[in-house]
Amino acid sequence: MSTSETTTNPTLALELVLARNDLTSFVQQQARDTGARVGFTYEGCPDAPSTYQQLRGAYAESQANGTPLPIYNQFCDTSIFFQDEDNICFRFWHDVSHMQLGLSFQLDDELELGIWHLEQLERAGFPKYSLPWQVFRADIVGQIQLMALIGRFPIHQRRFVEECVEYGTEIGLIEEIRRVPEPDAPCPSRSDILVTS
Repeated sequence: MSTSETTTNPTLALELVLARNDLTSFVQQQARDTGARVGFTYEGCPDAPSTYQQLRGAYAESQANGTPLPIYNQFCDTSIFFQDEDNICFRFWHDVSHMQLGLSFQLDDELELGIWHLEQLERAGFPKYSLPWQVFRADIVGQIQLMALIGRFPIHQRRFVEECVEYGTEIGLIEEIRRVPEPDAPCPSRSDILVTS
């Protein structure tokens, strides 16, 4: 099956925009709450920590000095959120959660953290299997599944998530696995995630 367009159902397209809006507000609040709790904020930059050990060091420095935590600001333009800054908000919450929960970048820890993020979404009033929950699950857990299968993140995050929601996770994964990146296009990947075959 090939999905030339992501969302062919106009009603679903509108509902997806509303779900993305809800998720954007949710991650903005999580980032604000996280910053207040830990005593520092974040700064988007292209050379932010890319390994767990680097993140541990940067986190310790932010804790000690109150300096903003450097958060990777690349590959945000196709996220499920409306602005690049909102994806960076999510990454800040995500990276701080790695540290606070003692979870590495290994796939099993990433999956555990993804489940924890979904639990926080449920606690914020978005029931399991609601459309915002499904979108968030496809974004977080779907990307982990893709990383486990082929060792890379989606070429276009939002398209991948929308395909997973509309056609099912399996179809979304197949479509993304078969998708060929543009020549010379950088492909987001994490340098220290264990990929099993």
